Amino acid sequence: MLIPKNHFALSVEQYRRRVKAGRYAVTWPKNLALVEIPATIENYKPLVEKLGTKWHWDKQPRYNGHSLEEKLSHPKAALFILQDNGLPVGYAFVGAPSDDLKKRFWGNANARVIEIENLGLFPGQEGGGRGKKYFEMLFAKYFDNYDIVYWSQHETHSPTLKRFYRDKIGMKLLATDRVPDFRPQKAEVA
Repeated sequence: MLIPKNHFALSVEQYRRRVKAGRYAVTWPKNLALVEIPATIENYKPLVEKLGTKWHWDKQPRYNGHSLEEKLSHPKAALFILQDNGLPVGYAFVGAPSDDLKKRFWGNANARVIEIENLGLFPGQEGGGRGKKYFEMLFAKYFDNYDIVYWSQHETHSPTLKRFYRDKIGMKLLATDRVPDFRPQKAEVA
């Protein structure tokens, strides 16, 4: 079975225009914080487990075995605990997109692109606009050194998220691919 995978991006020029127009915040409530921790498997795995099985991020081939180790050990890899009043409410993993991806969308393997690999709020912590604020915090952090922030999303459980990333977050939809479904398949009852 194939599922849609959406590719989104935001350029530094789009970001700056939206900040100027008041669409993105540049200051956030003091209770919200991105706390960077070492990007290690030992730190990453408990966060994915705490997120739960809803998104099945741990089942994607790009996050298994040596692939995950390579991503986490890359010099651009960063792992953040998303905090609200000092309590963890989610996490974000940021890394370097592949050269193939940069060539596909920007025609240049040397393009200054950073990828938000994952950004997720733990069960019971969704809603209230915090997800959008955490994206904005990452934009503010990375647009000092990068020209493009890239994000991809599999339409697994929430097809409405496509509109969220486009309309609320302000990212441009670059393309939609059909990729193999990585989620565990339920056994059919005879």
